[in-house]
Amino acid sequence: MSRVSVNRQTMRIVDKLLSDPEYYRISVEHLPSGATIIDTGLKVEGGLITGLKLTEIAMGGLGKAKLSQKDYGGITLPTIFVSTDYPAISLLGSQLAGWGVKTEGFFCMASGPARALALKPK
Repeated sequence: MSRVSVNRQTMRIVDKLLSDPEYYRISVEHLPSGATIIDTGLKVEGGLITGLKLTEIAMGGLGKAKLSQKDYGGITLPTIFVSTDYPAISLLGSQLAGWGVKTEGFFCMASGPARALALKPK
């Protein structure tokens, strides 16, 4: 069995976003520390296509996200359907929010490929 890297797979999607910020309606900021901040909807418009890409990033680049509509008891709502050949890795290895990130006045549970890279939780 070949080894898959959620970070390598994810960077393919991130590079696609970075290649056309105007199309994806995102902003990109490069910090002096070398970090890159990609705003996909906080201070910018973002959009459905960008949201689908974020869903695929959260799955470690090991899944596909499709937008559709589904009837929920007479109410039709937009729905994201996801598929993957790597359910354990894309969920437990990337998407599961198991990493508590805390700084002064801020706390969140982090998920995504960075969690796998940081090996959190061990």
